Amino acid sequence: MGTVYIFRGKAATGKSTLANMLAKKLAIPVFCKDDVVDALKSSENIDKGSINNEVCYNILYKIIQTNLDLNTDFILDIALGDRNNAKWFFGRLDFKDNKVLKFFIDCSDEDEWKRRHIERLKNPLLHQSFQTIEHVIEHYKLADIYPFEDEYIIDSNESVEESFEAISKIISFSHKIKNKN
Repeated sequence: MGTVYIFRGKAATGKSTLANMLAKKLAIPVFCKDDVVDALKSSENIDKGSINNEVCYNILYKIIQTNLDLNTDFILDIALGDRNNAKWFFGRLDFKDNKVLKFFIDCSDEDEWKRRHIERLKNPLLHQSFQTIEHVIEHYKLADIYPFEDEYIIDSNESVEESFEAISKIISFSHKIKNKN
């Protein structure tokens, strides 16, 4: 049985930072949709206009399902802030007997969250589709951005170290329960 750690939430909440910190601590891989997008967009042989979320999520689905079938430990760093999109993606996966720990990463301070986006907009990465802070706000205004009942909520308004400590405590507690059964 493998353990899957899922990091979900809006952009600029610290998902990737926290996922990469956990990956380093546990020495396990991180699978991230943004990496798929970046790899495709950096290829000179692919028409950039043809790359869309569906293609990227289909590629990521195949990678994730293969690792679920192998019962490996891994981290899934995936935006899917909108619950309907998350239900669609997770509904496709067969988690089998794998243990799944889900983290919803959020930033409760909206001004801090906006500041992070403004910083990102100065040097956007390939996968970043937002052009302005207004674009970000409008995008999330239309989305159903709430945690599921089975997700642990991590408020990244705290320092990265405090957020990571909260995740570490949850994982430690979860492993203690697993070892008792």
